[in-house]
Amino acid sequence: MPAPEVLPPEPLGPQHQLDAFRNGRHPSLDEWLRGRAQLSEGLSARTYVICAALAANVVVGYYAISTAAAHRAALPSAKLRKGAPQEVPLLLIGRLAIDAAFQGRGLGAALLADALRRCAAASTIAGVRGVLVHAIDDEAAGFYQHFGFRRAPPLGERTLLLPVEMLREAIAASEA
Repeated sequence: MPAPEVLPPEPLGPQHQLDAFRNGRHPSLDEWLRGRAQLSEGLSARTYVICAALAANVVVGYYAISTAAAHRAALPSAKLRKGAPQEVPLLLIGRLAIDAAFQGRGLGAALLADALRRCAAASTIAGVRGVLVHAIDDEAAGFYQHFGFRRAPPLGERTLLLPVEMLREAIAASEA
């Protein structure tokens, strides 16, 4: 993580304090973290959090990863559709958010990079064609596009997709 004021990402656990988290823009992101994240943990999603370094269990950012599928015909490129089963396996990065007090420090980009590294690792264990995000608004869509995600209108108005091949290439280039 780029900021020394936060600890590295870790899986959400019962020790984490969620009540103070406020992203400042979309209450649904706060509500999901407090009301659904622990209920979903390990069953339908895996949530990773970053905590304030000076308050070790106070969550200041998070994202969730889950599995997803899309109908082959809805994929935005012939390359993704070629040889794919009817229901194409994907990974979904959901609900990436940073507490308002910690925004503007590159933590969103750092959390996304962590999520993408985990998705790339998972793609070597179980076959997936790409990583999906459902951007909460147009600004979020622009954020994901900056990191190589492409709009996938057949899948949803603000749904974006990063093909797993592009993800692996980007990670290999960053490690070279």
